[in-house]
Amino acid sequence: MTVRASRLLLSGSITFLFLSACVPVDNRMGQDFIPTNQILSINTREFQAPMITCLADSMYMASPSYVGFGAIHSPWFGTTVVGGLVQYAPYSLEEDYGQDPVVQSLFMDIPMSEFMVFDQDERYIPQNVFVYKITKDLDNLEVYSSSFNESCYDPIPVSKSGTLFLGRDTLRIEFTDSFAYELLQADSSERDSSAAFTRRYKGLYFTTETMPGVENGGRINYMDLSSAYMYLKYKVGDADSLLTYYMNTTYGISYNTAKHQSEALISDQPSKYIYYEGLSGVKPCLDMPALIKEIEDWGLAQNPPVPRNRILISRAELVLPIEAPQNEDYTLADLAPASLYPCKKAVNDTLTYYTVLGDIYNDNPGGTLNRTKWEYSFEITSHLQAMLKQTEPCTQKDNLWIMSTIKSESSSSSSYYYYSYSSGTTTNYYVDNYSYKNVVLNGNLSSRPPYVRITYAVLLE
Repeated sequence: MTVRASRLLLSGSITFLFLSACVPVDNRMGQDFIPTNQILSINTREFQAPMITCLADSMYMASPSYVGFGAIHSPWFGTTVVGGLVQYAPYSLEEDYGQDPVVQSLFMDIPMSEFMVFDQDERYIPQNVFVYKITKDLDNLEVYSSSFNESCYDPIPVSKSGTLFLGRDTLRIEFTDSFAYELLQADSSERDSSAAFTRRYKGLYFTTETMPGVENGGRINYMDLSSAYMYLKYKVGDADSLLTYYMNTTYGISYNTAKHQSEALISDQPSKYIYYEGLSGVKPCLDMPALIKEIEDWGLAQNPPVPRNRILISRAELVLPIEAPQNEDYTLADLAPASLYPCKKAVNDTLTYYTVLGDIYNDNPGGTLNRTKWEYSFEITSHLQAMLKQTEPCTQKDNLWIMSTIKSESSSSSSYYYYSYSSGTTTNYYVDNYSYKNVVLNGNLSSRPPYVRITYAVLLE
């Protein structure tokens, strides 16, 4: 190809591209073939979110990795006392204790995994620790905060008086001789089986009280029970013997109890504030029947009227504002949960539990505190759409409970002969039933009330 021919070809290509770019495109082509009842217009609207404050009195509190004790006081929520229950068993079974054993000592060393304080200045405040003998059989189907009370344990402590804990890394509990001799009364069947041992020695209950003079704050101590052991030293004749007991968190039952003073904050009426408190304390709750009625009334007021089942929601967000800290005091905000999310309450014949909405698995579902807007926001698209489409009336069982959540990730893999395959990471979300955080949110009577923002279309008849 000559140079002249190349230039002509290039010139022709440029001219063609220029002419092509100038060709108008008619985007209306085929528009008239779309049925009018299938043309959807996307709109956005906000509705007031009717929020109330409820008590999670049936909070499932089993948490083998985070069993704690302590007492903490908040100006908003009052005092919360946390107790820990754990079962234990002898480290070695089938051990003969000998004839007429004489107790030397019985003690327990408990490493601490973490602490919860409102202020780091209260990290080492003194707390009186008490350990009691559980007298009621613990049941995995009944491990609620409210199911354990004074009738479930012996009121006389098995720990020696004067156990003062200052928030160090390890707590030593010294037990009474009478409790030690009781352990040495285990018969051969109880020494031969952890299950038989637990039927007689049902477990230990750890709790505390705040020392007088500590008006606000406090501390919750979380025990590392996997590294906690109880040691019984005794003599048979001139021979020294040692029995070791481990905390049975794998096959036994362990959970937390919590006693709150926040019941006065419970309200089913519009208020200036709504409240979230950790553990089994008060929780914000979205009144779904009231919200559905609000949306339904709006739809029927349109021209033409729009039944609720013809509202197609592409996204729905629940927004809960909080007041921005005054004078740059972020203390209260720092005490807020890292992650909240709406949950549904489920009840069957044996259990009452809370499950996180499936929307949390979507992209950008929200749930964390936005410190620019000072609000929490949550995607509730699937739940709200289901409520609008269902034919039966919406009831209080459809309410959404705002709960603290935790994220769990696990890797799965498989192998074939000497080859290993990774199948990725599985992410799950659960209700946080062990952390104590709290936050005061705006209610419906505040200047920045909670609301639900929906992006929707209407399916015309």
